[in-house]
Amino acid sequence: MSSLFPLVTEITKIRGIVSIIKQNKGAIGLSELADEADEDIDDLLPLVEACNILGFTTVHGSSIKLTAAGRKFSATNATRMVRDKLALVEPFRSAMEILRKDGDLTTADLTQKLREKGVALHGEEETNTILLKKMFLRLGIRTRLLFYNAESDMWSARGSS
Repeated sequence: MSSLFPLVTEITKIRGIVSIIKQNKGAIGLSELADEADEDIDDLLPLVEACNILGFTTVHGSSIKLTAAGRKFSATNATRMVRDKLALVEPFRSAMEILRKDGDLTTADLTQKLREKGVALHGEEETNTILLKKMFLRLGIRTRLLFYNAESDMWSARGSS
């Protein structure tokens, strides 16, 4: 199974990290990035991991460098670029696959099917459901990768019928 996308990530924070690295000629040290982003290292590491998983940066020791995709990343294309990359990353990849195959599902049904595939953010079922829902609302909805009907608690995937 591929690595799971970090839970504590937002597109605006990813955009901010990439912007800071761009302002530093495409490369920066982790401690300098923490200072410029005004983030504690514990809060910064998941953001750096997200940028790395999305293919916008590479990390070598304590140095972070932009990739070609990271250099193209901007406010005008951020949502599209993140959406395209998230579709390839767990838990989004499996959620999209399940929703396209099975159609619209409730949060509970979707998270249960993800768990059956070995995709979980937490060992306790109720906490896992809450965390996945939060991630899907924060990133899946924002990027229009996923769609959610709050009245019926039903999820659907971009491109599903």
